[in-house]
Amino acid sequence: MKYVIGIDAGGTKTKAVVLNNAKDILFEADAGYGNPVIDFEIAFNHLQKVIKECLHSPFGERCKCIVAGIAGIEASQHRQMMKNELEKIFQIPVILMNDAQLAFYAALHRQDGVLTISGTGSVSIGKKGDHLTYAGGWGHLLGDEGSAYDIAIKACKQITYEADTGSPYSPLSTALMEKLQIQEAEQLKNYIYHSPKSDIASLSYVVDVLANQGDEQSLSLLKTAGEDLANQTIMLIHKLQLAKPYLIGYKGSMLEKNEHVQRSFITTLKEKLEDMIIIQEADAPAIGAVFVAQEKDCF
Repeated sequence: MKYVIGIDAGGTKTKAVVLNNAKDILFEADAGYGNPVIDFEIAFNHLQKVIKECLHSPFGERCKCIVAGIAGIEASQHRQMMKNELEKIFQIPVILMNDAQLAFYAALHRQDGVLTISGTGSVSIGKKGDHLTYAGGWGHLLGDEGSAYDIAIKACKQITYEADTGSPYSPLSTALMEKLQIQEAEQLKNYIYHSPKSDIASLSYVVDVLANQGDEQSLSLLKTAGEDLANQTIMLIHKLQLAKPYLIGYKGSMLEKNEHVQRSFITTLKEKLEDMIIIQEADAPAIGAVFVAQEKDCF
């Protein structure tokens, strides 16, 4: 029997698994971040580490292919550099793609459809036949609608609006300012312009807490986020001219863990699409390697 090594490498950790054709996980290995944009050498060393552990496992000799979904792989020449070096070191075929692509295969397998992902950022990835394309995914300056970052920035903009108009601070603005330990709206600029994107995105948690308490402003922000993600999904369905029934999956903390965003996303899809199937249970991203390997005849 032949096996494949599937790798999910993000900005925090790298997870590798040895898989058979039935998606059974036979061995696992973990390391630190695998995003080469953070630091190419360190990320590459983490990838080497998990691959070596997989190949040194009892199943290593039967591993015929490595499929890795890596955040940041499309920046600069990272994809080709990593592929060349990994194949030189390990002497087996290596297929590299971004982490969203691997997540797509884990959720929709080899079928046509759309996967929408919303965490710190957001993107929709769609497939029709051999054609894979995107909607969204432009980053926090150009897009990322419906993401945790987008929700947090919109909430923070409410603080500036209230300050400019001389309005009393709303419960949401008050909660955000307490969270940031600031007393005046002017202090917000220093935080926004000097904080990492992930720290700003984490403020969406405050919005969710107030939404759960019934705060209308917070509920509206989360409802809008779900609508934005649904509209992005629909845009990609039309762009690809997919056939009915439309197969739609979702992934990421905002869509999997935030009930308000998820409900709004699904409700909007149902209102605007006549015939669809929503996949609510998706495999872990690394398992998508099985379907990529099948498509590339690696097994």
